[in-house]
Amino acid sequence: MSTIKVTSEVMQQIETYNKFMLAREYTVLTAHGYSTYLSRFLRWTPRNNGCILQESISGFLDEELICNPRTYKYCRAALYLYFMMVENRKFPKRKPKERNHEIEVILKQFYDYSVTIKRIKPDSATWELSCVRSFLEYITDIMPFCSENITAHDIRKFVIDRLSHIADSSKGRSITAIRNFFRFQKFEKKPIHESIFRLPLSPAVWKNASFPTTIDEEIFNCLHEIPDDSTPTGKRDCCIILCFTELALRCIEVASLELDDFNWREGSVIIKNTKNSSDRKLPISEKLGRAIIEYLKLVRPKTSNRILFVRFKRTCGEPMGCSQIRGVVRRVYLKTGTDIKSTGTHILRRTAATKIYNAGNSLKMTADILGHECLDSTVRYTKADINSLYEVASPWPEKAGKVGVHYAK
Repeated sequence: MSTIKVTSEVMQQIETYNKFMLAREYTVLTAHGYSTYLSRFLRWTPRNNGCILQESISGFLDEELICNPRTYKYCRAALYLYFMMVENRKFPKRKPKERNHEIEVILKQFYDYSVTIKRIKPDSATWELSCVRSFLEYITDIMPFCSENITAHDIRKFVIDRLSHIADSSKGRSITAIRNFFRFQKFEKKPIHESIFRLPLSPAVWKNASFPTTIDEEIFNCLHEIPDDSTPTGKRDCCIILCFTELALRCIEVASLELDDFNWREGSVIIKNTKNSSDRKLPISEKLGRAIIEYLKLVRPKTSNRILFVRFKRTCGEPMGCSQIRGVVRRVYLKTGTDIKSTGTHILRRTAATKIYNAGNSLKMTADILGHECLDSTVRYTKADINSLYEVASPWPEKAGKVGVHYAK
């Protein structure tokens, strides 16, 4: 492998950039990853010395979109942050692409249908809308838009031409979004080619047939003890971990917790902003309640914001987003000294769900705690009920005092 030479000037820029990111509460891992993109850009820039920084970043990103589409969005985030460091302002928004008015009207109707009729979350509806927009823009470059003339073959060609670089599961979700759009068109009494509805909704999700990935129970029960509770940050991080381990919440649910969601007389908390758009009430354990009270009384910055978990350093008192919550969990994982392969927050929810079910709770109660609308989503956790599996397991067959497989004659 050839060695890449980096000048002292580039190294100095990267070190300054790293310090800038850490001061803004980015994790060490994120800072290291973003610095890689910055290094590539700074080594590319000398070819474009005549350009101002904004033009250089735009030119580099145009090349990245073609050469490295998988990592484009991360590279863009890294360079936009670098622009902010150098220019002390946000990267100017590019002039929006001119949209087809007719298509935009249809897409607005599709969004309203998704949110009000299908009752899916606005974020999910927005994502589906962007997939459909890309497809319709692709189609209108080839022929005038007419829903009746579009076939499954056109969708297949779009996937080959525009989505070949993404994972199969992402392709499946994009196809599902496009199929949902044509279901909406059919709902609107528009003629649709029947081949579209023979497209698969998504590829087979084989991971749902396997055991859910969980953390060792002994480590899981001690995760909240890893943050240093003698510091303000440690007390807050302890509460964040307990919200996952005691309540089995999703990351967005932890980030959305508000002071007004807690009923201390009843010892309960209302979980809002859920996946199925319905609130649920959960009991607060003594361990979690005591940790949150200490956090609120002793270390939470004075702020008018009602979100429970707020920042301590940059923009002190402002709400922590999902990325900051995930950062807390990742830092705790690193301090366990174990090889936890999954570095996200959802493995905590899966482990908590398995623990709840194994404690003897019914499948319905486990689903209610997790906020699952369909029991099929909860059935996976029954596979991890090791104690029950031991009870139903047959003894290993023996014959003539020898352990081995017994074959019937």
